[in-house]
Amino acid sequence: MLETEFKLSVHASFMVPDLTELDIPFEMVEGPVLHLRAVYHDTEDLRLARSGVTLRYRSGENEAGWTLKLPVEDGEVSVRDEHWFQGAQATVPEGARDLTIAWVRTAGLVPVARLTTRRKVWFVRDEEGVVVAEIDDDEVSILEGRRVVARFREVELESKGLGIQPLTEIRDLLVDAGAVRAEPIPKAVRALGPRATADADIPRAPSPDPKAPAAQAIKAALIHGVERVIVHDAPTRLGDMEGVHQMRVGTRRLRSDLRTFSSMVEPKWAESLGDELAWLTDLLGSVRDLDVLQERLRDTAGGLEASFSEMFESLAARHAGARARLDDGLRSDRYKQLLELVIQAARDPVLTEVAATPAQDVLPSLVRGAWQKLAKKGRALDRDDADDAFHAARIQAKRVRYAAEAVAAALGKDGKEATNFARLVADVQDTLGTHQDTSVARQVFADFAASHSTDGSLSFDIGRLYERQAFEAEVMKERFFKTWDRLDRKKNLRWMGT
Repeated sequence: MLETEFKLSVHASFMVPDLTELDIPFEMVEGPVLHLRAVYHDTEDLRLARSGVTLRYRSGENEAGWTLKLPVEDGEVSVRDEHWFQGAQATVPEGARDLTIAWVRTAGLVPVARLTTRRKVWFVRDEEGVVVAEIDDDEVSILEGRRVVARFREVELESKGLGIQPLTEIRDLLVDAGAVRAEPIPKAVRALGPRATADADIPRAPSPDPKAPAAQAIKAALIHGVERVIVHDAPTRLGDMEGVHQMRVGTRRLRSDLRTFSSMVEPKWAESLGDELAWLTDLLGSVRDLDVLQERLRDTAGGLEASFSEMFESLAARHAGARARLDDGLRSDRYKQLLELVIQAARDPVLTEVAATPAQDVLPSLVRGAWQKLAKKGRALDRDDADDAFHAARIQAKRVRYAAEAVAAALGKDGKEATNFARLVADVQDTLGTHQDTSVARQVFADFAASHSTDGSLSFDIGRLYERQAFEAEVMKERFFKTWDRLDRKKNLRWMGT
C-alpha cells in the first residue's frame, strides 16, 4: 500500500485549524487520543535508515504489529510503499526480513530506537462521509531505557485516497496556521540523529566529464546498475512482473558494463563478479521469459484459450518451479554475498591504469568495437535467414545499446549523438526481441501439436495460432530492415570515430 503524506514541524502552542476555510467541502472529525509505542529495527550501522527504509514494531492502535516502509519518491511530499506484518515484538517476521535483504544483506537486524507518541487524530471526510485524509498531531518522546532523552512535535497529513492537489491545499492551511514545512524525515531518523542521515551504502553517481578519467564513467555505470537491482528487489519478491524485468535488466547491464569496460577493469575481479551476476540473471530470466511467453500465448489464443488448458497448465507449472528457485536464490547466503560484492564494486571498482585515461579519448572506441560486431551481423541478415541469426543480432544489439548508454554522459557534446544512437539501436533490439518472442511461441505450439497429432480439431486450432505468430514474425522482419536502415548511417556513427 502506498503511503502519501506531508510532514510539518509545529510549535508548542500550535492548534490544528478547522477546514471550513477551504472551498473544498470537507468535514473534520476528531478521533480518540492514541498512546503509541514503537521500536525501530535496523543494522548497527543503520543501513535501512540511511537508505530511507524504516522497520518498526508498534502497539497502541488497533492491532499491534510490524510495519515496513520502502521509499518510492523523494521530495516535499513523502511517498512510501507500506507493508504490515503480524508477529510478536521479539522476532522480526520472515516476510519483513525478506523485504529488507537488499539493504541489510549480511548484517543483522537489532533494535536501534524506542519512541512513544501521544497522537491526536482528525479524520477528514468528503461529502459522502468517506475518510479521504488523516491529520495526526504527534508529541514524540525518544527513550533510552525508561528515560526520555528528547522530545519533538510534528504534524502528519496523510492521504487516504485524496489527490495531491486538495492534500496540498490542506497542507497550506496548516502552514497558514503556524506549521512549518519540513523534510519528510521518518521519526526514527530524527531520533537516531546524524548517523541516520549519512550517505547510503550505494554512493551517488559522479557526474562524468569528457576530460575526467574514464574511471568516473565506469563508477557511474556500475552505480546505476546496482541501484536498479536494489530498488527492484522488493517488488521482485512480491511477484511483480515489472520488478522481475527491471531487476534482470539491472544484472544484465552490470554484466554488459563489465564487458564494455573490460580493458579498464581488473580481469579476474570482473570475471568473478560477472559469474555471480550470471547466476542471478539466469534465475530472474527463467521467471521473466515465462512471464512474457504466457502473456503472449494468452493474447494469441484469445477465445481458444480453453482448448489449450493443458498447455497453459504445463507452462504455469514451469513458472511455479522457476519462481520457487528464484525465491530460494533471493533468500540464500550466496545472494547476500553478491549484494555485498556489487555494492563494493559501485563504491570502489578494481580498475587498471587505462581507467585514468580521459573519457573522451578512450570511451568511443569501446562502443565502436561492439558496433562493428553488430554491423557485421545486421548487414548480413536476409529475410530468409533462420530465427537464430536474427536472435544473435538481437543479443549483440543489446550489448551495443548498453555500451552506448554507459558512456554517453561522459562524452560532452558527443553525448547527445551517443544517446540518439542508443535509441536507434534500442528500436532494432526491440523489434528483434518481438521477433524472438514469436519464435519461442511458435516452438511451443509446434511441440504441443506434436504431442496431440491425433486430435484433428485441436491440430487445426494450433495451426491457426501458429500462423498468427508466423505472420507477426514476418512483420517484425520487415520492421527490422527499416529500423536497421535508419541506424546504419554514417551520421549516426561519427561520434565513435567510424
